Amino acid sequence: MAANYETLPGDIVRLVGGKQNIKGLTHCMTRLRFDLADYSKANTDVLSKTAGVLKVINSGSQYQVVIGNKVESVYEAIMEQTGVPGGGMVEDATSEDKDVGSEKKSGIINRLMDTISGVLAPTLHVLAAAGIIKGLIALTLTLGWVSDTSGLYMLLYSIGDGFYYFLPIILGFTAARKFKMNEILGAAIGATLVYPSMVNIASNLAVSGTVFAGTAFEMSYYNTFLGIPIVMPGSGYTSSVIPIIIAVYVAAKLEKALKKSLPAAIRGILTPVIVLLVTVVFTYLVIGPVSMGICGVIAMFVTFLYNIPVIGGIVAGALIGGGFGILVMFGLHWVIISLGLSTIAVQGFDYMLACGSIGPMIGMAQGIAICIAAARHKNQKVMDLALPGTLSQICGVGEPLMYSVLIPLKKELYLNILSGCVGGAVLGLLGTRIYMFGGSGLFSFPNFVSAASGTTDLIKYCIGVAAGCIFAFAAELVIYNNDKAKKLL
Repeated sequence: MAANYETLPGDIVRLVGGKQNIKGLTHCMTRLRFDLADYSKANTDVLSKTAGVLKVINSGSQYQVVIGNKVESVYEAIMEQTGVPGGGMVEDATSEDKDVGSEKKSGIINRLMDTISGVLAPTLHVLAAAGIIKGLIALTLTLGWVSDTSGLYMLLYSIGDGFYYFLPIILGFTAARKFKMNEILGAAIGATLVYPSMVNIASNLAVSGTVFAGTAFEMSYYNTFLGIPIVMPGSGYTSSVIPIIIAVYVAAKLEKALKKSLPAAIRGILTPVIVLLVTVVFTYLVIGPVSMGICGVIAMFVTFLYNIPVIGGIVAGALIGGGFGILVMFGLHWVIISLGLSTIAVQGFDYMLACGSIGPMIGMAQGIAICIAAARHKNQKVMDLALPGTLSQICGVGEPLMYSVLIPLKKELYLNILSGCVGGAVLGLLGTRIYMFGGSGLFSFPNFVSAASGTTDLIKYCIGVAAGCIFAFAAELVIYNNDKAKKLL
């Protein structure tokens, strides 16, 4: 049954428990993400069968309704109906609803996934746009079309790199929104992590000493704070992800405590003063070094795995290439993305995201094959489901095809995973590196170009994509079962 997008927003609001049950609402590229006062009031069985809804996911601390490409228009309609301001909290939620919602418990993994996705998801479109621009300007430099001293290059590069450079400020704002603290205060904490004097500390001062010498955590420091070493990456915390998220989390807890304990007369002034002083110092002395050290160790482990002759890169690439789509289904991919961004900030490239990037290309090839097979059998229903999902893969959005076709048909899902393993194994074998997390799908290719290595990794990526896509396309034409598709879709 075709979806009625005029009535769908109202149906969704009713089936999640009504306006009074919605505490907050955001959305990503395919999903509505509800924060409900009472999750038991949502009629998941009926909602999941509603025309226009691809899938309903209760992740523990967030109620997700997968819509697909129409998600933004549905989101805006729901916002008008419910009055939730900017995806935030409903001002008239009853205290009873709040109590029920606060009693809901979720596991640490669910909370971690919800936190990372909630912080990164609002930046995704601009993150991709900046990455595409950055990749394209790097490609023009590699091809000799522009000079790195020209005004054209510097201006365009600032457009692409500026967002990544000041990413801690952006994430400070979104993290503050997620943790329900002063958003400007969160951005201010991020600003201190990219302050020029601190960023340039490694280049302007001689090494003062080394901590954890002789271990995997060995780091140099260039200055001290009251005798305590200020340990930082060579490029500071520009483009970093993990430190600012943890810092704002700590700041949110501190802000909440201060608002409860300080007298009302001085609360407005002293709260941000204390939060900034305590959080920023603690971040530079503890949070930053620990989080970047952990990311560095993970990067070293992945590099070690890739450097195991022949088998290392193949196994790692196959696992990431084949499993990334599954991670997306459960929202776990944000962990890989955040670690990948942190690794790029530390060493300038990443292996994990390189293999994970192949997923949308595999989905696009498989979707095209499904459309061809459906057209051959004149199965319009499959075409109506597969074609929009395939087009979404062009921009790197995999959920529509995944939920509408691949998962119901099962064998198609297994083929998608296997094809990702094939392409990922090739990328791992070649040691393919990604230099930024920009566009996905057809827009992912600029991510593999850098001024230092040129198009070497782009060529490797093309080889891996070709291997995975050819396998997915050919195998899909063989395994497609039209009778089964009629029955299950």
